[in-house]
Amino acid sequence: MFGLSFTNPMLLYGLWAALLPLVIHLLNRRRTVTVSFSNVALLQKLQHDRMRRLKLKHLALLILRTLLIILLVLAFARPTLSGGSRQVGDAGTSAFILLDRSLSMQYRTAEGTLFERALRRVQALLSLFDERDDVRMALIDKGVEEVDVVSPERLRLLMDALQPGFGSTDFEAGLQLALSHLSRSQMPNRELYFVTDRAYNGWTNLPDTLSDLDDVSVYIISERPSQVANIGIGQINTTSPEVGRSTALGIELINYGEANRGDVPVQIFLDGRRIGQDIAHVPAGGRRKLHTSFVPKTGGDVALRVEIGKDDLDADNTRVTVLRVPERVRILLVSQASHESYYLAEALSVVSSEVVHVKPERVSDQVLEGVDVVFLCNVARLSTGAIAALQNRISRGVGLAIFLGDQIDVRYYNEHVLPALFPAKLLGTRGALSGAYQALQTVLPDHPMLSGLELKGAFQSPRFFVSYRVLPAQNAQPVLSFASGAPALIESRKGNGRVVLFASSVSASLGWNDAPLSGFFVPFVHRLSGYLASGAFGQSDYRVGQVVYRDIRRENASEAVLQAPGGEPRTIWPQQRGLQSVWPVGVVDTPGLWEIFARERVSDRFAVQTDEREPDLTPVPMARLEALFGKDRLRVVDGEVDLKEAILSQRHGQELWRWVLLAALMAVGAEMLIAQSARTSRRTQP
Repeated sequence: MFGLSFTNPMLLYGLWAALLPLVIHLLNRRRTVTVSFSNVALLQKLQHDRMRRLKLKHLALLILRTLLIILLVLAFARPTLSGGSRQVGDAGTSAFILLDRSLSMQYRTAEGTLFERALRRVQALLSLFDERDDVRMALIDKGVEEVDVVSPERLRLLMDALQPGFGSTDFEAGLQLALSHLSRSQMPNRELYFVTDRAYNGWTNLPDTLSDLDDVSVYIISERPSQVANIGIGQINTTSPEVGRSTALGIELINYGEANRGDVPVQIFLDGRRIGQDIAHVPAGGRRKLHTSFVPKTGGDVALRVEIGKDDLDADNTRVTVLRVPERVRILLVSQASHESYYLAEALSVVSSEVVHVKPERVSDQVLEGVDVVFLCNVARLSTGAIAALQNRISRGVGLAIFLGDQIDVRYYNEHVLPALFPAKLLGTRGALSGAYQALQTVLPDHPMLSGLELKGAFQSPRFFVSYRVLPAQNAQPVLSFASGAPALIESRKGNGRVVLFASSVSASLGWNDAPLSGFFVPFVHRLSGYLASGAFGQSDYRVGQVVYRDIRRENASEAVLQAPGGEPRTIWPQQRGLQSVWPVGVVDTPGLWEIFARERVSDRFAVQTDEREPDLTPVPMARLEALFGKDRLRVVDGEVDLKEAILSQRHGQELWRWVLLAALMAVGAEMLIAQSARTSRRTQP
């Protein structure tokens, strides 16, 4: 059944103006005084009849003028019939379609991929518009790409050419674009469509509520699989790879599905050569970490690729990372006195590392050139130049370990050193020399720095007599804790480099702890240096959708050829960014191994990976969507709901303002005729 609604309902307050003719009429009423006059007695009957007709005309004028104001207000409020179909109406529609083309839309089902199903839904949706409607569409993943076609018919022809990408979903930019367009529209119907798998990941960056959705109908057209069956590869972690030495490798598998999987084949390739394989069990909705090792045969940029068996989403079944394998690791020990770094130097001397000692005042860009890891050992202060040099090198991949001690200037560290190098604050020390001690936590966490270490037997926990109380910021994570729960080793990232803070000392005086004498110390130092060094020459990874610039490290070439995975090669030219010459790669849109060729050989290699959160199809809760858009204007259309009925039943149908305006014009004509007749009657009165 049709209902009456208004496109501009706020203008209905103008109906109060309909009282003006009545107010004016009442203010202009004349009070008459009866005076007997014998000569006009014979005219009284005639005058009475004329006055009655004149009063009727005045009443008709009052009604017509009041009706005229009412009709004009209604016309500007644009009344429409709602609840009908386009066959009975002519109300125009402004619509914006946000089509999700992210990686998760590649999920396969019996009816095709989710993206193919979404395209069929968009085709059906476009059939509900015609040329008088204003229809726009944008493709959404990590960014937004507006389609430069506004005709519904031409948009339908474009559907076959669209393909999903590998980025993650983020509706924020697309929603801003859509609302900006719809807010400028004057059409009676304004509609916003999300065509998506409704995975939670795409809605996390949106605010809690939206305030600029006045009179906009929101439709979420949901395409989801009936059952999720997908295993993906999460993070890949390695310790410092060195030529000819065993390197630990950790592989995380994620089960996004609803069933346990005990038959997941895993294969590992190093520069195209298979170096390992396994069968993994991954619980439903859980994760599994595999640990293995490999031995690099040659140095340089080495591509490590992990593959698992095929399932309903192939895009997350392969993950590539690039390891920079050096012949030797260069480590810089910074201390005021040699005994502060003595045990570190002894522990590092048994591995193929190049260890250099310097005093704090000598730290500079020149000294840090070519260094992979820096150890600060009980350094009281650092100059402003040294701090800036460390910042610069850490951002480009150098690892840093900060060991504290009795020489530390706590105030200077909190005001200058830590704000620049590590997000934490020192709150003073706890304990006393040769007093009560505390041990490390018994069960060590699963972390590359602690891989294979156990605190039992010969590897009993060191005893810590004095340590610093450290308050880490939100972007710093404790890796190792004391038995009391206080952090002992904290990790953070600065640019491409890793930084750790050790809450105690490694001094040869052994006053603060006996860690250097424990069986835990030497293997821990080896893993620590390898882990920190991997920020410099280890993983060289980017996410799909990032803008990439690569440092020119080798050839002084005037141009290079960029080869994307499965794409056509293209030429790039060097650019200057600050003091560094770079190759401008641009936005990386395909996962896999990317290579830069200069002077007819591989100059650089890096890996592009997908977001591990994107394959998670956990739906966003309805309560979140209703809070965001408002329960009254939101409609979720899944596969069982008829698209045509769901949309047309909510639209404004036939617009009535033209008929209302015609009625107002007729009222004006009638008012003019009656007013002219009333004036003629007054002039002809005797």
